[in-house]
Amino acid sequence: MFKAHSIVRQSPTNKKDSQDRDLYAAADLGSNSFHMIVARYSEGRFHVIDRVRDVVRLAEGIDKTNSVSPETMLRALAALQQFSLCLGNVPPSNIRVVGTSALRNLKDKSSFITAAREILGLPIDIISGEEEARLINLGVAGNMKDLGVARLIIDIGGGSTEIMVGKDTNVLAAESLSMGCVSFSRRFFSEEKITLRLFKHAVTSASSVLAPVMSRFSGVPWFDVVGTSGTIKATRKVIAAQEWGNKEITMSALDKVIDALTDVGQLDGLHALKGLSRDRAPVFPGGLAILKGIMQCFGLKSMRVSKAAMREGILLDLLQKKS
Repeated sequence: MFKAHSIVRQSPTNKKDSQDRDLYAAADLGSNSFHMIVARYSEGRFHVIDRVRDVVRLAEGIDKTNSVSPETMLRALAALQQFSLCLGNVPPSNIRVVGTSALRNLKDKSSFITAAREILGLPIDIISGEEEARLINLGVAGNMKDLGVARLIIDIGGGSTEIMVGKDTNVLAAESLSMGCVSFSRRFFSEEKITLRLFKHAVTSASSVLAPVMSRFSGVPWFDVVGTSGTIKATRKVIAAQEWGNKEITMSALDKVIDALTDVGQLDGLHALKGLSRDRAPVFPGGLAILKGIMQCFGLKSMRVSKAAMREGILLDLLQKKS
């Protein structure tokens, strides 16, 4: 369903006659990063022509009163300015902009929505965890060849983690959990130290969040396990770069990644770890702890990794609603 093309940036314009009805766009204003994808639909599939990512660290800039700092707000709005440069030729009816965990928890949502709408000229849809799970499943299903297979899907975000069992476009069971790579990294690795003891505490905490919802999945069989989005994609890249595996994430390889992080011992040294990007490094330990807690609780030995997730699901949802 999805095919990558070279990136082509469009110039901003408000002229309706320059809009291309075959162009679609999806923006995900996440707790760690803001992402946008622009794609052309032709010959029965989406061809990606542009991807934009900006590390905003929105959740990191929200204090205990759920208010966002001025510096973080400026980073968020600057990212949206960049998004606007890519949307000039996309019809507004073919665009959806969604906000997730951090925006769900933000005290003054209306101010952010107003400012964002002024920049993009589009509504900002702050979605529930359930809607997030539905769109993630839709994106994963659209990127898989083996249709009709029930899958356990895991998506670790910056502020929340979505776990679901999906079969084709149907979600059979889903939970949105209040733990993410940003929140766990701040909570357990705030002093920039990375030790095995801290990892064990973080994994135990993740397991305790999972425990009350495990019964939700007990009567729902699945035959495949798929992970997606930032933490899981980054984990696979590190595993591949270290030659501990390639396409799948195994529990043994995950333990090797955790050992490698504890060997480094400091957050500011993680960027030197082969396969790990500099902007992912500060939130990587928290995400890894959540991933290990999930794999332990579900008894998973390995998982595949999907390139597609919520943004691709938004594109498919927009297409389906027009047909």
